[in-house]
Amino acid sequence: MSDLNVGDGVVLVKVPDWLLKDLPEDEQREILSFIGQSAIVMEIDKFGYLWVGFGSQVDHGEESRYSGHSFAVTADCLERQ
Repeated sequence: MSDLNVGDGVVLVKVPDWLLKDLPEDEQREILSFIGQSAIVMEIDKFGYLWVGFGSQVDHGEESRYSGHSFAVTADCLERQ
């Protein structure tokens, strides 16, 4: 069990092989480029995976659009900021 909670600032320290396994090579490179970057734990799912996102959100009035990647990892892939 992790001591991380939703809203905590974290740094991605590694990416598990299972996350990259079936992705196209360009997406693999992009996800690997997030190692060392900061994120916020957005959700912890019922299996204990922590969801983080790397990208940006643009607001247009009542609508917003997120561009980037959001994915789940195990706690050992993250370090508290």
